Amino acid sequence: QQTSHPLKWMLSIIRGNLETLGRRVSSVETKTGRLGGRMDDHEARLAKVEDNLAHQTRFAGELWDKVQDLENRSRRNNIRVIGIPEGVESGGLSGPTLLLMVLRETLLLGEMESIKVECTHRTLGPRPSPEQCPRPIIACLLCFQDRERILRLAREAGELYWGGGKIMIFPDMSRELAAQRKLFTPARLRCMELGIRYALQYPAVLRVMVNSRQLKFEDPEEAVRELNRIPDQNRQEKDPQPQMMTRRCTEGYPEE
Repeated sequence: QQTSHPLKWMLSIIRGNLETLGRRVSSVETKTGRLGGRMDDHEARLAKVEDNLAHQTRFAGELWDKVQDLENRSRRNNIRVIGIPEGVESGGLSGPTLLLMVLRETLLLGEMESIKVECTHRTLGPRPSPEQCPRPIIACLLCFQDRERILRLAREAGELYWGGGKIMIFPDMSRELAAQRKLFTPARLRCMELGIRYALQYPAVLRVMVNSRQLKFEDPEEAVRELNRIPDQNRQEKDPQPQMMTRRCTEGYPEE
């Protein structure tokens, strides 16, 4: 009997510890259940946030494309003239008058052809020093047809010189679109090597004519890969120079 008392005492202690441990385990299980519920709630909210972010990203991309399209359409009557020396505007010549004088002296414009220039200005930035290149001149023409005719004549004339230096005339476009179209330069050079017809359409889509079949490329790297597969014997013997499909397609502004 004397030895049974310590055993009972120890058993009672163990029983008490087990009960305490059981209560703690129950408490832990309760807290774990709550944490699991909160985790499920956080996962659901995170999934919703990710969906909203993906939607907003797509929406922002669509808005950016629209802004770019609006900006470039607002420039559709503009030309960019590079190489006109700084300071020639002084001396009583207005910007539009100076531009018309340069165009008539460098391009094959008839005396009776009337080209109306709304406004001209140098690109923003500090005036360069005499040894630096002059700032380009941006000119807004009243008629889109005048812009197209000027660009066509500049292309046909090749190199243009005025004021003792070379000038170049390009369509005006946003910096982003210019960079996007520049990525197609290797593909266009490959078209020239092969002597096949091509057109760089708006905004940056390369169309190529191969064996009376038209190919369309929106990815510059894909265009180069496909053009590299075309053998050199496809070069046109009679007309080795690539021909533009249309002037409008070349410049890339769609019909309204």
